[in-house]
Amino acid sequence: MRALINALIIHLTLNILVFLKGWNAFEEKKIIRIIMIVIFGTELIIYSIGFIFYHYLPESVTQFIRVMGTSWMLFLLYCGGLWLVIDLVNAIRQKISRRPWRIRDQSRRFKIISYLVPMVIVIGIMIHGRYRFMHPVVQQVSITTHKTAEKMDSVRIAMIGDLHLGYMINRKHTKRFVDLIMAQQPDLILFVGDIIDGHIEPILQQRMDEELAHLHAPLGVFSCTGNHEYRYDAEEKISLLNNAGITILRDSAVLIDSSFYVIGREDKVMPTRKPLRKILSEQSVEMSKPVIVLNHTPDNLAEEADAGADIALYGHTHHGQAFPGNIATEMTFEVAHGYKKKGDTHVYVTSGIGLVGPQYRIGTVSEMVMLNVKFSH
Repeated sequence: MRALINALIIHLTLNILVFLKGWNAFEEKKIIRIIMIVIFGTELIIYSIGFIFYHYLPESVTQFIRVMGTSWMLFLLYCGGLWLVIDLVNAIRQKISRRPWRIRDQSRRFKIISYLVPMVIVIGIMIHGRYRFMHPVVQQVSITTHKTAEKMDSVRIAMIGDLHLGYMINRKHTKRFVDLIMAQQPDLILFVGDIIDGHIEPILQQRMDEELAHLHAPLGVFSCTGNHEYRYDAEEKISLLNNAGITILRDSAVLIDSSFYVIGREDKVMPTRKPLRKILSEQSVEMSKPVIVLNHTPDNLAEEADAGADIALYGHTHHGQAFPGNIATEMTFEVAHGYKKKGDTHVYVTSGIGLVGPQYRIGTVSEMVMLNVKFSH
């Protein structure tokens, strides 16, 4: 509830600030001011109805309100950022020329242009961002390990992260993701956590597990846990995923076709999470065979590398999801997105196929990864 209230406060604040800027820009345009009142008022009323009565509205209506509300917030945030830059540049320019500067003293033409042009730019950016979310890319990554895998020369692994199934990512999106994964005909499917976003209710209401049950591969479907699995209803969500055919590895290992290991680590939010070396020891992992580790958060790549993992797969970052979040993640993580060789360990951090909040990818991509792994002879 606190998150919803915070979202409402942010929504109201942005609406007021942007409305007042437009009101000032069109001070002599009565018709445009009326249009602004209608647009901003209608959006705020619809969002408020969804906020208050979401328990009583049909799912299709609440889904529309969620997408509309989060899209509107992102639109206002980007517009506000551009307006701030324009005003700062103009203020600096006026200061350099030693002329006084006040927003109300700007010409009417300048105020209108500087109000409308950022809106047009942001609309274009958001259209592109929506397209990138709705059309995930399939990244092809080739890896060669220095270990043999007995029966196998190679394996095709579908790696997927951060679906965040729930109220925003509904059954329709789930089917789209599942169809894309199955179209690659992988030998093995590996998730790196955050399959489910928050509460379990939308998964049950929309029977999203029926879509997940369509996932299958000759060598199996596995996942580690992510931080969102533990937000609410953790054991119920993990049980649902197991029953849907996705085996959740919780600080445990599985030997795949007597050839290589997949280890799934508990998310770092769990105080009982074990060090990787301890997992390898307790699970009697033969380090002469290739070892693939699933670990949701890429905050300590050295642990997997030092423990002798051949491949370490991560998610969590979303690569910031939308600019400037990508810059923030690049500053925070050793690898925010993509491939890196760390010692003898092949590392890949996926930006994820789903997302949280506004359904846009700006400066980032929605992706699934096909790992084409070759084993040494």
